[in-house]
Amino acid sequence: MDFPIAKVRINPGTICDEEKVKEVVRKAQGNGISLRIGINAGSLPRDLEASPHVAAAMLTAAEREMEILDKFSFQEAVFSLKSSDVEQTVQANLLFSAQYDYPLHIGVTEAGPLVEGIVKNTIGVFRLLEKGVGDTIRISLSAPPHQEVVTGREILRVMGIGRPGMNLVSCPQCGRSTFDVQSFLEIVYPKIHGKNRDITVAIMGCPVNGPGEAKKADLGITGAGNKAILFRKGTIIRHVTSEEAESAFLQELDSL
Repeated sequence: MDFPIAKVRINPGTICDEEKVKEVVRKAQGNGISLRIGINAGSLPRDLEASPHVAAAMLTAAEREMEILDKFSFQEAVFSLKSSDVEQTVQANLLFSAQYDYPLHIGVTEAGPLVEGIVKNTIGVFRLLEKGVGDTIRISLSAPPHQEVVTGREILRVMGIGRPGMNLVSCPQCGRSTFDVQSFLEIVYPKIHGKNRDITVAIMGCPVNGPGEAKKADLGITGAGNKAILFRKGTIIRHVTSEEAESAFLQELDSL
């Protein structure tokens, strides 16, 4: 049975026989489906596995698959060259992009749990996008899938190449804090994240940081003794109790 699939991934390390690739290509051609040639440093063709130059070996694997696609005049392909090592990923993609015009799907694969994975992916994706390399991205994390999407969007937004989004500013814990920033963030973050608004929102712990250091924020909230202060562009607009803080903050945000 044929399914409505937009794209199929082929890993040259596991599907390297020309006849098998030929079957996939013909099926894709007959159904208007594109292919992603996914080169993974951890599953290279056997004769390339022991190569000391992993990035070059990944390029060779991609070139072999490219030759097969060319035999069947198949152009609807995207390539990805990924490793769990940031430097190998970056170098393999730079080598490929310097020689070929196929679209590149970029990202660091098997990057690990949330913090480690975000660090590796951010560095790798940033270095490539900064050089104009990459057409689509995938953030690989051992975490819930929505964290991958959120991280990818944030990388693009911070680099100024994604769609506008909320810039969330918040301060760390310190001795001046009279407002539990972490707890407040845990409550309001799910309600505000993902809003397609090109604004800066600040959640601060004391009047020194907000509205002082966060005076450029479109909306901010901070602690002041046993109360909370809401401010816009450094100007205080409301004083509320701790119990009123969440509803007041969300109300002001909706009014922007």
